[in-house]
Parts: sequence; C-alpha cells; structure tokens
Amino acid sequence: MSVSTPCREPLGIGPSLSRWLPVPAVIAFVISILPLLAWYGRRVSDRSDEPLGVIALGVALVMLVMASRQRNSDQIRILPGRMVVGAATLSALQMSEITRFPLLTGLLAVAVIAFSVKMPRGKAGIIALLVLSLPLVASLDFYAGYPLRLVAAEMTKILLNLAGIPVEKAGVMLIDGDRLVGIDPPCAGIRMLWTSCFVAAVLAARMRLSCLRTLALLAIALACVVMGNGLRAALVFLPESGRVEWPEWAHPAAGLLVHTCVLGAVFAFTNRFGRISKRWDGVRSLRGLRRLAVVGSGVMIVTAGMLVTSPGREPSNHPSGAFAWPTMLEGVALVPQALSPVEQRFARSFPGQIAKFAWGEAELIMRRTDRATRMMHPSDHCLRAAGFETHSEPVFRDADGRLWGASLARRDGKKWLVHERYVSKNGDAHTDASAWYWQALVHPEDGPWTATTIIRPSD
Repeated sequence: MSVSTPCREPLGIGPSLSRWLPVPAVIAFVISILPLLAWYGRRVSDRSDEPLGVIALGVALVMLVMASRQRNSDQIRILPGRMVVGAATLSALQMSEITRFPLLTGLLAVAVIAFSVKMPRGKAGIIALLVLSLPLVASLDFYAGYPLRLVAAEMTKILLNLAGIPVEKAGVMLIDGDRLVGIDPPCAGIRMLWTSCFVAAVLAARMRLSCLRTLALLAIALACVVMGNGLRAALVFLPESGRVEWPEWAHPAAGLLVHTCVLGAVFAFTNRFGRISKRWDGVRSLRGLRRLAVVGSGVMIVTAGMLVTSPGREPSNHPSGAFAWPTMLEGVALVPQALSPVEQRFARSFPGQIAKFAWGEAELIMRRTDRATRMMHPSDHCLRAAGFETHSEPVFRDADGRLWGASLARRDGKKWLVHERYVSKNGDAHTDASAWYWQALVHPEDGPWTATTIIRPSD
C-alpha cells in the first residue's frame, strides 16, 4: 500500500514577482544616466548641435513599444542582473573624469541597454537608432568632415577626368586651369550620412533584421553616401567653376536628387536582405549580437580609460611657454576686450589661450593651442548656441591672397560675416576645424596653432 504525499512547488520566484523584478533595475539605470539626460537636454535646447537625435529617439521608443506588444515568444525581456551591473558601472564612471566626454558616456549607456535587453529579432536596428539619437552631427562634422571631403574631392576628380575635363586636386581644392573650387564643409555629406543611417536603422528594426544584416545595411548606406556625395560634388563643380550656368535652385535640387537616389539604394538593399534565406538568423545571430555588445562595451571603456589617463595632456593656459598676442592687424590696432562669463568658463577648460579684441568695427577672437583638441571647434557651434542662425558661405580670399572659411550669422534681423582660419607656427593654414584637427593629429610637431575668427557686421 503506497502513501501519497501532497506535491510541493519548488522554491523560487513566483510569476507575479518575476514580472516586476526588472522595475528596480530600470529605475537604477535611469538614476545612473540622469547627468547624461541633463546634458542631452542642454545640447538639444541650446542649438549647438542639430536636434536630429530627438527624431531617432522617438522612433526607437515607438519601435520598443511595438516590440513589447508582440506575442509572448517575441516579447522583449529585461535582464535585471546585467542592467544593475551596467547602472553601477555608469554611476562609478560619473564620478571620474569621463564626465568630460558625455558623448562617450552616452555610447556606454546604449551599450548597457544592448547588453541588458533581450529581443528575439530587430534589436540591432533599435540599438542603431539609440546611437543615432545622441547629439552626433557636430562631432561627425568635426572628426569625419575633412576625410569625407577628401574622398569626395578624389571622386570628383576621377568623374570629371572621365568626362574629359582635366582637373587637378590639392587637398579638398579642385584646380581647373586658373579656377579654384573647394569642397566646402557643408559638402562633406554629414547630414546625408545621418539620414541614410537613420533610414537603414528604421528599416532594419521594422523588418527585424539580424545583427549581421543590420551592420551590413549600415555599411552599404555609408558606401552609398560616399559615392553619392562624390557624384553631387562633380555636378556642383560645373557651375562653380564657370563651365556651365544654371539657376540658383538647381544647386539644392542636385543635392536632393542625389540624396533621393541614395535612400532608394538603401531601400533596395533592405528588400534584398528581406528576401534572403533565413539560415543565418536565429540563435547564431543573437549570439553574435551579444558578442558585439560585449566587445563594443569593452572597446569604449578602454578608449575612455586612454582618454582620461593619457599622461601629459592636462589643459594649460600657457602652451609652449609665455605668449604675447599681436597688437596690430593689417595696420589696425587690436584693442583687448574682456571675455564674457560663458567665454571665461570655456577658457578655463580650453587647453591653451583665448583672447578677444575689438578690431575697428569687427570683433576678433584668437585661440591658441599646442595639441589637436575637440575644443578648437568651428565658431558656428558657439554662435548657434548663442541663438544665431548660421549659413555656410564659399571660401573667402582676402586682399593678400589668404583663404578664410566663411559663414553668415543672423539674429534679431541683423547679419554678421564670420571669417575663420587656423594657422600653424610654420604658416600652414586651414579654413576649417576638421582639416586642422587631422593635420594637428598627424603632425603635432607643427604646433602651436592659432585660430583667428573675425566677426563683422554685414550690410
């Protein structure tokens, strides 16, 4: 005769408790990124960067909500242990010098999300959207602008030579006989690159592409942008060099046409990926995504450590010893002016010297540094943060034959012309910050460098 004993459930976490377990982890993560959110709000509101990231953030949130409403097998899951570890890591980093690099902190926060959120498919596209939600355009302009312009200039030269137009290239300048046409900073294609990557990320999330296919689609978008930008530069070269004449509206129309073709190519490749066999999807792709998140997090943490702990690079107000600012420029006296409170705060962290002068009716600002630094950014960034609208103008050649980067600033119905150039101790000059940065990075022995910005009223 057997005696039956009542069945006892194993000890563990009940389904209701398990459902609410991620909530404290999410709260801890949000608390750890509060300083990052404050920085994000400032960057979006002060107009120093284009607010395109807000669109990407909104779309990413919509995609996450849509994914959370899928059937149980496809729902997203938060791994509380990983998110808590990530939140603790971010909180610890907030107390270190990494706070000087908020964009890097933002990338680390996205890596924590990638590592802590589990989705069967479509996760890579949403993570790409979160990366694009960060204020990237100004930094891309600074770091990638000059390399992209070099590639565009080389492609323009090749296309024009194939068309029978003998053109030579000097840096980002194209020489057509006695005519000189420059590939200006707006022609770097940064905004077209951002838009194309945004469309690729949205399509990848919508079609629930795997990690490998999402990365391949983003790489294809980059290649399409580079080729399209070269074609656009070749088209615009013709009227800029005086070889053909076309109305003013044709210039933006050519850019819009090329941009449309690039986006069309991205759509075509996405559809192609959607029809490919699914043999590489599933477990293998998810494992690859997890490995990518781990490797990416490690690379960013190592990079942050190198930036924070690199020796001998502390900001100094006197690079290369004492320095006396000039007292005259082109026969007109330079009258020293006091820096504003905002400029004083910037000067305290600037690795060099800053001075402001009255120069006749114009205002002249000089920055001097002995190293490649992101803080030697274009004056347009500061002007936009101060409430100005800025518009890039063609490179300006002064009476002495010197080239200057040019832009037009507007505020309260008034206009100002802004001219800027970056000069090394050897006299080598650049008309934009990105070109100067790469030269200073590759040839640090050419320093110190002086950036001169002239702001004068315009009629």
